[in-house]
Amino acid sequence: MATVGKTKLESGWLAARSTEVEVTGVQLTTTTPPSGPSAPWMEAAVPGTVLGTLLKNKLVPDPFYGLNNEAILDIADSGSEYYTFWFFTAFEAKLKENQHATLNFRAINYSGEVYLNGHKRILEKGMFRRHSLDITDILNSDGKNLLAVLIYPPDHPGTIPPQGGQGGDHEVYAIFNRNFTILSDTIEDRNTGIWDEVSLSITGPVKLADPHLVSSFFDNYKRSYLHTTVDLENKSSWRAECSLTIQVTAGLAEDVFLLEHLQSYELSIPPGSLVHYTLPPLFFYKPNLWWPNGMGKQSLYSIEISVDVKGFGESDSWSHQFGFRKIESTIDKATGGRYVWQEFWITGDCDGRGIPVSNPNGPLDHDLFLFCAQDTIKLLRNHASLALWVGGNEQTPPKDINTTLMNYLKLHPLFKSNEENSVAGEDLSQESTDPSQYLDGTRSYVQASMWDGFADGKGDFTDGPYEIQNPEDFFKDDFYQYGFNPEVGSVGMPVAATIRATMPPEGWQIPLFRKLSNGYIEEIPNPIWKYHKYIPYSNPGKVHDQIESYGHPKNLDDFCEKAQLVNYVQYKALLEGWTSRMWTKYTGVNIWKTQNPWTGLRGQFYDHLHDQTAGFYGCRSASEPIHVQLNLVTYYIEVVNTTSDELSDVSVEASVWDLDGKCPYYNVTEKLFIPSKKVFPVVEMKYPTSKNAKPVYFLLLKLFRLSDTSIISRNFYWLHQPDTNYNILEPYRAKKVPLKITSQTFITGSSYKIQMSVLNITKNSNSLDQVKEPEAARFKSGVLSRIFSGLQVSRSEHGSRVFEVAGSDTGVAFFLHFSVHDGTAVDEATNGDTRILPVHYSDNYFSLVPGESTTINISFEVPQGVTPRVVLQGWNYHGHGFSVC
Repeated sequence: MATVGKTKLESGWLAARSTEVEVTGVQLTTTTPPSGPSAPWMEAAVPGTVLGTLLKNKLVPDPFYGLNNEAILDIADSGSEYYTFWFFTAFEAKLKENQHATLNFRAINYSGEVYLNGHKRILEKGMFRRHSLDITDILNSDGKNLLAVLIYPPDHPGTIPPQGGQGGDHEVYAIFNRNFTILSDTIEDRNTGIWDEVSLSITGPVKLADPHLVSSFFDNYKRSYLHTTVDLENKSSWRAECSLTIQVTAGLAEDVFLLEHLQSYELSIPPGSLVHYTLPPLFFYKPNLWWPNGMGKQSLYSIEISVDVKGFGESDSWSHQFGFRKIESTIDKATGGRYVWQEFWITGDCDGRGIPVSNPNGPLDHDLFLFCAQDTIKLLRNHASLALWVGGNEQTPPKDINTTLMNYLKLHPLFKSNEENSVAGEDLSQESTDPSQYLDGTRSYVQASMWDGFADGKGDFTDGPYEIQNPEDFFKDDFYQYGFNPEVGSVGMPVAATIRATMPPEGWQIPLFRKLSNGYIEEIPNPIWKYHKYIPYSNPGKVHDQIESYGHPKNLDDFCEKAQLVNYVQYKALLEGWTSRMWTKYTGVNIWKTQNPWTGLRGQFYDHLHDQTAGFYGCRSASEPIHVQLNLVTYYIEVVNTTSDELSDVSVEASVWDLDGKCPYYNVTEKLFIPSKKVFPVVEMKYPTSKNAKPVYFLLLKLFRLSDTSIISRNFYWLHQPDTNYNILEPYRAKKVPLKITSQTFITGSSYKIQMSVLNITKNSNSLDQVKEPEAARFKSGVLSRIFSGLQVSRSEHGSRVFEVAGSDTGVAFFLHFSVHDGTAVDEATNGDTRILPVHYSDNYFSLVPGESTTINISFEVPQGVTPRVVLQGWNYHGHGFSVC
């Protein structure tokens, strides 16, 4: 017998092209079900798309490899019937008395027919809408049930013009389709399929639906209330006497929880009716607040709502992880109406999705669009990380849709700014509507991504740029003229192993470097790179080739390694440049984009195989909540404090290291006080203008507490003098800097957690003769005492493995990075990709000055029977890896 709850239907699915199935949906689910994955039936990808199913069964070439995508038949040429597919599965469900069953589709594309045990139901049009079908009366009495779903592609699939381009002819946008993939009408099947979760819900007589949770705050966040509204549907033919219970718990530690609230309310629901019930607000005193990443802890409370029916027991339940937080916005008329987030900065959505975008001419069916919009809001509104709703990407919705969305998403008085509502922040009267009764009521609605305070605020295309920049340009006043840039991007070349894994040998050819008459270099990529939208590392007339600045690349490995150097610098400079002007000129920025949905070579922080580029770690460095950085225009050292806490009793240490491993420049500041939410200029870094300054040098900045010398922020740069480049780093590769590497491994099943400690054991080359005497004394008591205090690596109780790498050279261990591989030996001639992916590294692409150490935490899953091998490589360290077990 079935138990109350939800079961995902995610295994055992089969699929077949509709034109190849000779029986009806009724026959499929009664007398003639498929016997297994034999023609025309195949194993299906559910959730997934038709194209994903065809790829799973190797019936189309891998579109992510080389130029294979060109060989896949497009729906504009094949006709919709080619991508109209049946999906079939069987499941068991036998109901008890007074139980009810619902078949749920969280999303399909675009419309469909459902057949269950010979009974037909319709899935209405729309890619962003949930479907719930009451199947109580059509389940088989023996509990064995057959389900077939016929999925139709979008009505207006559009065409791809011969020249390609973003979004094809945009015809698919005439319907409410998956336009958040801006190239959705260049995907051959137009994302046709059962693309989200399918589930079976078993309930008692009363079913819960769409709870809405809202937190409100008073007395400077000392008092808070949790507001809750929920729909209850009585599916029985008799009046249900119910007990509705809400439970709120807070996690204190692993498997330790604090019960904050447990309240029950009695209510009576007429037969066959739907009740919109608002619970009395629950009071909290100083709840733990949810903060965006980098601003504080993401504290979450477990909310459980259940309904018991007299004579039946628990009829349904719902749970969610909820964050207490509030977003306010205000219009600053003096600065042109920019949005300013009062409680914290939001520069992106962590785990939610906003409203899908629309077509400039609007979807054909406005009512469908608005229905799907409401349903999407209900699905996502309880997520703390969702910051605002946007009506369109780079375009506004039609006037009637925009007006309706504004009404749907009007703010509750508690969430209006002080200018809009004089009672904001005060208790509302008893007559006021509970905020949980609004469709949302807590988040601002912006009609489009470049309106209402974003970019120039009027819709002009003032986002970007999307190509390589001189790192110092990000710090210049004229780089971007508005407060919030909704999109800016740059390069994104992955490592050579990814290129070899995703392209045939003809795609391994690096670009041709053609020197122009103006002295700039133009990169000419091979046809496969061009097809994969490669962004060059030069912009003739504006930016000299940034890869060539490290020396002409010899081959693919050399090119990709130098590309990682540029990726790191580019994205770190982008964010540090924006941060340098935060709160004075800028309000925020979105980077386009973190990852390509394809094996593209445009801007990305991790590639299609989930291997992070160095740009990821450059961004990670620059995104610290408290960050010490160098302004690349003024050469002032700055401290950025994005937190709500002031910093006192801190100091900044700056040390320059040359290619010989000497430290010709050292400075440590006096005690500093850094206000909250400020960029604080500390001191000018004067080494570049000093006598005998080297053309290329390394700069290490540390922000530390004076009380215990603990490091708050560490930032490492490699820099060159004006009108020079990094070419002299090429012979630096030949150096052999000695390292001590210590590993500790913890294994739980197939999960590995490895702690790698790396120490640069370069012997001191006595560089103090180049430092002025007063500073030399401070150096001895400052940086040396901190850097050389931990030369010995102790063995833990669990045991550790220690590797000492021979080398007699002195200097910085430059641009080190870990990777994890299958321990099985591979013939190098096969160009086999032995990487284990994905892997999470606490840091990577790092450098260590003489005597400095760092610890990197690595975690990953391994396939059965595989012994992982960790490899450490770098600009001047080329290891062959070692087993960690």
